[in-house]
Amino acid sequence: MSAYEVVIAGAGRLQELETLKFEYREGRRKREGFVLRYQGDLYAYRNECCHIPMTLDWVDNRFLSRDRRHIQCAGHGALYEPGSGLCVWGPPAGSKLAGFEIELRGDDLVVKIPRSPSP
Repeated sequence: MSAYEVVIAGAGRLQELETLKFEYREGRRKREGFVLRYQGDLYAYRNECCHIPMTLDWVDNRFLSRDRRHIQCAGHGALYEPGSGLCVWGPPAGSKLAGFEIELRGDDLVVKIPRSPSP
């Protein structure tokens, strides 16, 4: 399956524990993703809980728990490890957030979105 690229200008300058949302298309559906800098590395995930297909952020672009150690679902409080997307607490425990391959090009982050067949 091929992928297309979404370029997020300036995302390479994100500070530790900063997040940034972006939009992409999955087939004909408009979707959201987010980028997170954690322990110096950048990660990109689909903005969707594994338990119920709803966005994770509390308010626009706020994904982390109060102690800033986990990505937290605003709907029911599930906790995900920032570096792996693994759910460590909550109904989808053991499941992983859908992650994307990424590449840093200067200060821009390129997120590679797998193409899905159009309905």
